[in-house]
Amino acid sequence: MKKEVTMTAIAALMTMSAMAATPTTVVEKTNAMETIVYGDTQAGAVIDRINQLSDTVYGKNTTGNLVDRVNQLYTSVEGEGDSVSLRQEVDVLEYTYQNHVTEGSLLARLDRLERSVSGSVSTGSINSRIQALQVKINGSHTKLTHQIGTVPADHVFQVTLREPVSTKLNHVGDTISFEMGEDLMDGDILLVPAGTVGVATVESLQKSRSFGRNGSLTMSFDIPAMDGTHITGVQGPEAQEKTKGELKAAGASVAGAVLLGPVGLVGGLFVKGKPIEWPEGTTIYIQPQDVVTVQGVVIGGDGRDHSKDLTKAVEAALPQETSSPKEEPVTDAIQGGETAEVSASTDEVQEDTTSDNGVSEPIVVVKRD
Repeated sequence: MKKEVTMTAIAALMTMSAMAATPTTVVEKTNAMETIVYGDTQAGAVIDRINQLSDTVYGKNTTGNLVDRVNQLYTSVEGEGDSVSLRQEVDVLEYTYQNHVTEGSLLARLDRLERSVSGSVSTGSINSRIQALQVKINGSHTKLTHQIGTVPADHVFQVTLREPVSTKLNHVGDTISFEMGEDLMDGDILLVPAGTVGVATVESLQKSRSFGRNGSLTMSFDIPAMDGTHITGVQGPEAQEKTKGELKAAGASVAGAVLLGPVGLVGGLFVKGKPIEWPEGTTIYIQPQDVVTVQGVVIGGDGRDHSKDLTKAVEAALPQETSSPKEEPVTDAIQGGETAEVSASTDEVQEDTTSDNGVSEPIVVVKRD
């Protein structure tokens, strides 16, 4: 892994990379917006495509010359400077509601979210649909705030493979789809939400060989951040150690060979090592290649599901019926599908906001209009 560099240099490099990839012409920006909104570029004259985008995003046509209209739309859809993009608005809605984001066009994601929240798909512009979902999910319109966040190079997080990986079938240069298995956050700044889809590339691969030499491979991971830049993840030493411990606990020694390298086995020419066989859905641990400094969205909380906080607050405010305590055991479902019996008590209990793993779960904090 490369030596750690200063955060200033990292930020500068990431800024230059983002600038190099940013569309500049009217056609390039139109193509980029259509891909985000509809999932693919549309046919027709540019003026007609911009009229369609304006109607889809705002519910009406904008005024001004073509260049100004394209720039205004691009700022709304993709974001620019301190402005929060529509993509980020939908990211935060999904994150607040279900604790992870999904892939697809903005229209497809809004359709899925509306079906889940209210049971039907709404009509109207993207702006109006986002505002309506904010009211239903958060209780009011919300204003998001950008902030720079930093993640150290030794921070370990998990990703889930969306395709199988095998030293028998894969080759150097192959790409593998994966998704973030957890949020990448700096305090209350969300940098990459769980569910974000990225692409891993096989950098090196060694098939299993004689003398008990196991197969091995290394991959690099391209992770899209909320600000549109990309973070490179690697299988660094801390990630290898974490994966090693998890695989041992799960009894999956064969899968561990991918990170742990060849294991010295006593044997001769006819003793063949074990290949790497990772099925779809396998969880592994990675870490940033270098210190990460990107622009995220201030969420508040610890990356956990707060979708029921509003309901709980309303229920807590309602008058409670008093009844005589019962001594019958009550079944309490806990994480992992296990159950435990607890006895009802007349002692006053103060609600604990600490989860089973000892992590505090504060309420999502957002700025209100």
